[in-house]
Amino acid sequence: MTDNTTRVIKLANGESIVCTCIPTRTDEASTKLHVVHPLKMELKSRITKQGIVEALSLSRWLQPFTESDEFDIEKSTIITVTPASYALNNYYQTMLNSFSAADAEASEPIVQRVKEENEEDEFENSEEIRQMFKQYVSALSGDNKEKEIIKEEVSEEDLDNMITSNDTKH
Repeated sequence: MTDNTTRVIKLANGESIVCTCIPTRTDEASTKLHVVHPLKMELKSRITKQGIVEALSLSRWLQPFTESDEFDIEKSTIITVTPASYALNNYYQTMLNSFSAADAEASEPIVQRVKEENEEDEFENSEEIRQMFKQYVSALSGDNKEKEIIKEEVSEEDLDNMITSNDTKH
């Protein structure tokens, strides 16, 4: 492969990908095939009034898990490589453009938590929280002069309302 071409690759793990293959950065005897913009091919079947119809779905192969769009595939994991048909090449290019446009729009997270009007900012009282934490740590470690002991007070009413059981399980 000396030129940039769209190819269909069947991998030993059963996956099929369509991608642009380019010459490797190493020599011809390389054990790797260098690919760009791989998309996973999946045939989806559905039942219609005319019978079973198969549709090709192209989705990102490794891009959801990495920022890179260039990969080296070990040739030992490849079963076959074949040129993509004209129609598949057009569909592949359309999907690449679609993913690129979606990536350009997705500069902000899709889900954002909306702060309500009466809700305090979680970092608003950070100095007060930091001070309380220091006091707590120093009370636990016994570093303070008063040797404060932090106790949780439980009222008689709370004790009465606690669920008790005669069935002890160990």
